Amino acid sequence: MSLSGSVEDLPLLEILQVVSFCQKTGHLTVSTSDGAAGVVFDSGRVVAGYAWDLPPLRPGQPPKGPAREAAVRERIASILERLVRLRDGSFAFNLSQEVPVSLAGRDLSEEMLPYGINPEELMLDLAKKLDEDRRDAAAALDATFVTPAEDEALLEELLEDVEPPPPPAAEPAPPLPEAAVFTGPVVLLVDDEPEVRRVVSERLVAAGFAVAQAEGPAAARVEMERLAGRKQPFLLLADVGLPSDAGSSFRGGLDVSRYATGLQEPPPVLLMSETIDEKLRSRAKRAGASVLAWKPGLSKLDPLQYEADLRAFGDKLVRDLLPRLAGRRGGRPARERRAPVIADAGAAAREAVVQSAIAELGDRPDPDLVAFLLLRTARAFFPRVVLLLVRDEKLRGLAGFGPVANGTSLDLVARDLQVPLAPPSPFSEAVAIGRMWWGTLPDDGPLHAFVERLGRFKAAEAAVLPVRTHHETLAVVYGDVPEGGRLPDIVPLFHFAEAAGRALDSVFLARRAPTPLAC
Repeated sequence: MSLSGSVEDLPLLEILQVVSFCQKTGHLTVSTSDGAAGVVFDSGRVVAGYAWDLPPLRPGQPPKGPAREAAVRERIASILERLVRLRDGSFAFNLSQEVPVSLAGRDLSEEMLPYGINPEELMLDLAKKLDEDRRDAAAALDATFVTPAEDEALLEELLEDVEPPPPPAAEPAPPLPEAAVFTGPVVLLVDDEPEVRRVVSERLVAAGFAVAQAEGPAAARVEMERLAGRKQPFLLLADVGLPSDAGSSFRGGLDVSRYATGLQEPPPVLLMSETIDEKLRSRAKRAGASVLAWKPGLSKLDPLQYEADLRAFGDKLVRDLLPRLAGRRGGRPARERRAPVIADAGAAAREAVVQSAIAELGDRPDPDLVAFLLLRTARAFFPRVVLLLVRDEKLRGLAGFGPVANGTSLDLVARDLQVPLAPPSPFSEAVAIGRMWWGTLPDDGPLHAFVERLGRFKAAEAAVLPVRTHHETLAVVYGDVPEGGRLPDIVPLFHFAEAAGRALDSVFLARRAPTPLAC
């Protein structure tokens, strides 16, 4: 088995967690702009590692024994911390029968721990440090976005020289695929383990369900479109731990759920996971899942016991979980389909604004500059903009410009705005997975309530873009055209938001950069 992909798509902290929990033997290699790094696993424990700026330990220095073991442990801890902080780069994880003693031509035999380090011993501390980084970034931006009343006129003066965007044109949507017709209650079971699909399907069929199966996100999308194309109501039952289409994530089930919520008639969703914590509960809820259920997995080494556990799980689905899920049928889509866009006469001018702002960011800009550039660049795309910060499972308004219902300054009104992230919406998608959205304003839901609070005026379309740092969404940019009309192509603005997030990463990473170990 091998897994490769982008560090941006799958944070290395998640890979370490999965390899540790599954007690895998193999090696992880990472390539970055600074150089290469890697770690060696023995039954889920890290026994060796190297990084681009750490020279090999010399034989006998320090001598073998407690002092050398302590030096290796410290080195491994430093390497793991660097890896989980990476924002860019690529990785590859490969399973092996034997513990490798060399990686990328580097002999690690002198740097092996006899028993290794359980990554979970370091996970909590590493996760806390990343949370501290994120809180520091949020606090700095929060302070930056609070514009004193006497500065509002200056802000408007700085922004007023940017031209409003002209509207884009539309393009046709692709047709739905053909499909078979199912009768009776239908469950779409999505799992990459054939044994799970076989045993659970048998229990569901015995209880009177028709079962459609898919082994991954791509096949699941095809099946969902087929069922939707035939107007066949169904329940979605998906494993969280699916590989993603690109093979860069162990959270493909969340992608399946998000896709389901975008159907015209979205199905109720039950996600299964062998491990459940509060973070996963929150992510599953944001992805549109109605129920998150524990799935048996610890008994896999005993095939008979594992099959018995799966049969019991299937019976619980029939008896308790699926009836609860069926009662939630009939929700609206979590998000509108994106409105297609093409280039227009103002595209070159907006692209110039974006490139100028990226140049002003530099390598490690002050958060004040990042905040100002976000506002100024967004003004090139939208007559009305609100910036919101992610806090305590909500979005809280920070600043804004443009018309507002009561005629006061939107910059002042923005500070009282709050958007819940629990109901699926373009806001929750931006926070959960960093996905931008643009399209027709909905008739209900969190986005509708947000626009009503601002005052809809003649706005018909809107956009929501994430600003991400440390692999998480820190802030969200909302923009619309309150005097009516179509939105421009916002992809360049999304690219600037990505650049702003990377710049903030550099700022706060520099404050916490680990000190290289002396050998």
